[in-house]
Amino acid sequence: MLPSPLGVFAEDHSETRRDPAALSLGEPSDRLAGADIDQSLAMGEGWSDFFALTIPNFSEEREHTVVGDWVVDDPGGIRQRPYDDRYPGDFGDIGQVTGGLNYTRIHNVGEIWCSALMEMTRRISAVLGSKERGYQVSWQAVVDGLKLTPKNPSLLTARGAILRALKDLKGGDLTEAEYPEVRNAAWGSFARYGMGFDAFCPNASFIGCRAGSQLPPAGHED
Repeated sequence: MLPSPLGVFAEDHSETRRDPAALSLGEPSDRLAGADIDQSLAMGEGWSDFFALTIPNFSEEREHTVVGDWVVDDPGGIRQRPYDDRYPGDFGDIGQVTGGLNYTRIHNVGEIWCSALMEMTRRISAVLGSKERGYQVSWQAVVDGLKLTPKNPSLLTARGAILRALKDLKGGDLTEAEYPEVRNAAWGSFARYGMGFDAFCPNASFIGCRAGSQLPPAGHED
């Protein structure tokens, strides 16, 4: 039996994926972060999909990247694209319809957030050389990051909270040597989805989001 980061227990993963609760894990995240503005609400959807996928993926050999396929009896699921490393949207697409994808809707913007978290989990697992540790560190950073975000955060605010949470793991779950590699993996994942150091948004609305792909400069403290 696997304890999840939100206190949900998953033993039979095939049934967990068919449990309606797997589609409603956004409520704990909304309550932790506080959400009633566009980007904040979108992250509730992204957090929900992230946990719904990574909890069963933890002990499965093949990574499942589709949400709600059983709900609509469609292998493509209920999102615009699978959450694999080829997911096409990024932070700069928020508020736009581009490439056949609509990022003017709450759920769809949440896909960008979930994609970044999924990529972060993959990259942290790779640098640690352990899927188990990679998932556990990623879960811890995401949940601790929820507690560090102010009410109604933007994606960039929540990104910063996760990076601060990772820093807090240094000397505990992460050794002094591991932390810089894990930090770079996280920053690289966010940059991959347009949430690099140079990304910008004026607030948590869908207006004025500008993508950035730069990593932080040397000496920057998260």
